[in-house]
Amino acid sequence: MRKLIVIAAVVAAGAASVPLWTAARAPDQRPRPVPGEAAAYAYLCDNAKDEGPHDECAHWFVATSGGRTWQLTDAVERGYVDLTADGRYLAYQRAGDGRLVVRDLVGGTVRAVQEAAPGVDGDRLAYRPMLLGKGRWLYVDYVAGWAGVDEPSSFVVDVATGRTVWRLPRDSWLNRLDDDGSRLMVEDDKSFSVIDASGTTTRPLPARLRAVEATGALTPDGTGQAAQVVSRNFPAGGADIRPARLVTIDTGTGKALHDVRLSLPLKDGASMCDVSRWASSREVLLRCGTAELFHEITFRVDTRTGHYTKAGETRPPRSHLFELVWAAD
Repeated sequence: MRKLIVIAAVVAAGAASVPLWTAARAPDQRPRPVPGEAAAYAYLCDNAKDEGPHDECAHWFVATSGGRTWQLTDAVERGYVDLTADGRYLAYQRAGDGRLVVRDLVGGTVRAVQEAAPGVDGDRLAYRPMLLGKGRWLYVDYVAGWAGVDEPSSFVVDVATGRTVWRLPRDSWLNRLDDDGSRLMVEDDKSFSVIDASGTTTRPLPARLRAVEATGALTPDGTGQAAQVVSRNFPAGGADIRPARLVTIDTGTGKALHDVRLSLPLKDGASMCDVSRWASSREVLLRCGTAELFHEITFRVDTRTGHYTKAGETRPPRSHLFELVWAAD
């Protein structure tokens, strides 16, 4: 089973507020792309008067760094999107042909992934994209959506060519891709693997990280270590999923290097955390959700002692949100 991952990020303060779109509009009346402006975030609105698949909240809105808003009407309805940290590149599944595309919001170009989504009974499976390496690479996962239908293997695409350069083992997910695309690290429920041109090296996960309490994903630093959060009581139906421990392993041997107790100031039991990225050779950024939808707190944590400092906090930029993606790390 794929481990749950909290997906959101810390963004610089001062993001512009955007209007609440509730009244249905004809497609040609909806706000169009703003040329040359990077995105600050993208969102799906939550309309209590949703009248079906063609209502205004069926498509993503993009809020630009300049404070304007436009709607992504050429994407599949209620699909998945992703933004690079600088907000320049936007990935989504295109309506009509179902291709996954990457749009350069500043330059205006659109590049399509060559691999087409497989279908079931005439319906295409949905893509879940993640942009990597400042938009150079695209990690692609599938969302089956039908009972009894297995998700195809995930893969990595070179955005410049649209070609698939890596295909992950079935039932695994990506932990890290080197900037030049030459090596990747993947994980499943029991092990992790480092894959490059010379072959695949697989190591078992330490017992603590094979437990269901291990939330998020193993996050490597690229120099031989990786960290993951262990929650307090994840199997209890979400009774208390706050972080209990932070485990760091040696990616060469698979052995645990450090296992520290966490005492973060999170009062709500629904505050699940995961490792966002490494901040230094011994510190990671933990990204933690709260009971408030799209409200997150980020902590900088020492992997050897568990000592922490608050690194940031993000609140939703507007009300009535169904999905939200920030352009940030």
